[in-house]
Amino acid sequence: MTLTRIVPQRSLTEMSAERIREAILSGAFRLGENISEDRLVEMLGVSRTPIRDAMALLAREGLVLVRPKRGSFVFETSLEDIAAICDYRELIETQGARFALRVARDAYLSELNSVVSAMRTALDEGDVDAYGTLDTQFHNAAFRHCGNSYLQDANLLAASRIAALRANITAPYAERRDESFAEHEALTDFLARGDLAAFDAALRTHIRRTEEVYSKALEDGHLGNAATAKAPAR
Repeated sequence: MTLTRIVPQRSLTEMSAERIREAILSGAFRLGENISEDRLVEMLGVSRTPIRDAMALLAREGLVLVRPKRGSFVFETSLEDIAAICDYRELIETQGARFALRVARDAYLSELNSVVSAMRTALDEGDVDAYGTLDTQFHNAAFRHCGNSYLQDANLLAASRIAALRANITAPYAERRDESFAEHEALTDFLARGDLAAFDAALRTHIRRTEEVYSKALEDGHLGNAATAKAPAR
């Protein structure tokens, strides 16, 4: 008798969490939006139990805030929080790139070039969702190739929130995408040339400009309640 390998089936909780996560990261669910159980049950066609478990999982990822007796909400942000995230990004992305160049230079640069090429196509076609996804892929590439699990874990700490923020500000500001694309091309070029000082400076400009756009998006009402937003502690 020959036994065939059992392929584990994904649970309804995992599948529900994936669908909800995708909706948050794509901007389909806006920051601060109330996501009711009834709405998710109807949309996903599953019972309340996997929905509740999925929301608890996403809460641990920092994407959802579960408020007792009030419901579940997509996380909200503030100018202070955005400033802190940008500080964090600058710290880990400069180091992630260095490790990736040292451990897997060719594979890292090859992925960056492929992503930048796809970003150009998405930009030309006006595919906002694809461009945002590729933007996230570009910045996470260093951690896929860095060979250091601690750096990878550090990136995961805020990666989902950063992707959600990126999705929420991409659509309203088409001019920023053109500027963003040029910056990604320059970042790739500096890494290929091994000019890390220029890369660090360009990455800082890229991230800090993003901070300005985040601030504008918050003021324009794209990222939660501007009236309650705090100024950056700088």
